[in-house]
Amino acid sequence: MRAIRGTGVLALVVLLTACGGSGPGPEPSPSASPPVAVRLENIGAPGDTRLGLAMHLDNEGPTRPGVRVRVHIGASRAGDPVPELEERSDAGWKVIALTADRDERGWTGTFRTKMPKGGLLGFLDVTPHVGPQVEGDELPVDVTLSDGSRTLARGHASVRPATLSLDHATVDEPAALGHGRWTEVTYTAVNHSRSGYPQAQVQAEFGACEAGPDNPLEGVGCSGSRRHAVTTRLRTQWYEDGRWQDVSAPDDGTLLAETFTLPLGELPADSKRKVRLRFAGTGDLDGEDRLLTITARVNGQAVGASERSLGTGRPLTFALR
Repeated sequence: MRAIRGTGVLALVVLLTACGGSGPGPEPSPSASPPVAVRLENIGAPGDTRLGLAMHLDNEGPTRPGVRVRVHIGASRAGDPVPELEERSDAGWKVIALTADRDERGWTGTFRTKMPKGGLLGFLDVTPHVGPQVEGDELPVDVTLSDGSRTLARGHASVRPATLSLDHATVDEPAALGHGRWTEVTYTAVNHSRSGYPQAQVQAEFGACEAGPDNPLEGVGCSGSRRHAVTTRLRTQWYEDGRWQDVSAPDDGTLLAETFTLPLGELPADSKRKVRLRFAGTGDLDGEDRLLTITARVNGQAVGASERSLGTGRPLTFALR
């Protein structure tokens, strides 16, 4: 999700203030003219623990120098822990202090921004410190823009806390991947929910490309048309029952033909489990390829759920000798 933080967008200018209150705020005043509008858009990927919202602010009138932005995050249950709220500014990401509602229905934070004529694009990050009870649980987010005592506009969205996630991996061999030498990666599969997953699994997909040290695309890894399969040119193992075991991708012509599947078995509610994977290149890895990328996912179907849940880990890229 943090990938959005490097995009060239016009960031918001922030002055942090704290404000309490209950509920999302009043409707726009009929006298609010010329029109101002706010629209919230969910961004990010399934399994994100930081839930991103793009905030589209439109202003058809002259520049407004001190618009107050009020963000209200609803609670799913009384007693839930306070979430974190961040907003993007010129200086980077700023933490916005949240105040609990008196009726415990959520939390509120405020900041001020300058709205130029035409509007701008901002970003919010919400990090709930609570897992969903069931797949599909959501937290409402309301944004209200005001100028003094006058409400200008109001927007609404909902963020969905992750049920499963594959947390940041630990790599024990950051050097170039050599033939016959193991490179080990340790992931943490996390069940954030209050439901158990009886048959969870981790899937690892490898790809290679020809980008070299002088290629500016090297930093983005192997993706899109630049990426091609490399499964048959690797030896892959995972650690289970106290020993390393070989794992192979299915050679059945399906979409998973280039994907290694590691069966985790039961992943209980509110639990986590380390997953160790290692791989080494074979003689067939020789050629023009310079980079290797691994993308891993955790998925499973919770007890009583109608659909599977998915969490995707950050892609890892290795140099090939």
